[in-house]
Amino acid sequence: MTGFPTMTVLKTRISCFDTTWNPAFGCDKVSAGCANCYAEAIARRFHGGFHLRLHPERLTDVRKFGPIQTPDGPLPRRVFVNSMSDLFHEGIPDRFIDQVIDVIAARPRTIFIVLTKRSARMLSYGARRWSEGVPENLWLGVSAENNRAATRIDDLRALRQSVGPFTAYVNVEPLLARVDRHDYGTIDWVGIGGESGPRARPCQAEWVREVIGKAHHGGAAVWFKHWGRWANNPSWREARGRTQKERRHDLETRGLELRPEEQGGATIDGRTCEELTAAYMKMVAALRTDIDMTA
Repeated sequence: MTGFPTMTVLKTRISCFDTTWNPAFGCDKVSAGCANCYAEAIARRFHGGFHLRLHPERLTDVRKFGPIQTPDGPLPRRVFVNSMSDLFHEGIPDRFIDQVIDVIAARPRTIFIVLTKRSARMLSYGARRWSEGVPENLWLGVSAENNRAATRIDDLRALRQSVGPFTAYVNVEPLLARVDRHDYGTIDWVGIGGESGPRARPCQAEWVREVIGKAHHGGAAVWFKHWGRWANNPSWREARGRTQKERRHDLETRGLELRPEEQGGATIDGRTCEELTAAYMKMVAALRTDIDMTA
């Protein structure tokens, strides 16, 4: 489609994922976390705008999602589904969601992560669709940027009660305020990040530490992605130097991780936090067993 962005399969800068896949494109704002939507900002650089469009021709792109090859052995690829949209947007018909889920289920050694702000629709759809269970390689998640949005966690739990176990993901990003009214029991993975971009709102270290503590208390693995901007990073504020170059040098000499530099780094209290779930490690073992059996 001439002039329209080809945001279909891309290597991503989102540290906890390997690839993005966009069988749909475009969205609408539904909560506070949408105010400075990165996807909308990207879409403005292209012709066609950010109105919702379906791309069934991209369903075959899943054939490209082979394992990640590392010196220690192959790893299952983690694919973020619809980084430029929301699979459970009210404008996406059930039959198209069915098609997306079908091609996901056909790639059992690739992990697909669906993240939504429309948890009520995910719950109603899932109750109808997954009477025999959610595909093991499909991880379902909700965004929880503040306490009001964190009520979506209730829908995530209700879906698990309705259809049985699956890997449940909560993305506390952009973290805009304390998220302290919900626990993370029965949640498998919690992602955390401050807001980035020129209009980014503040993210306080106390909020991040609180989410990490509550997630660990509930038994969830935690992946802290970034502070969003350097002003949020307490290590940056404490760094010695008058210029950015001098401050970076000071942090580097202390062994602190500066990446992702454009999003304020990802070190908290002197370390990074990039934990993986038991479900991921199980998938790693299954993938390597399959490869060994066919060797």
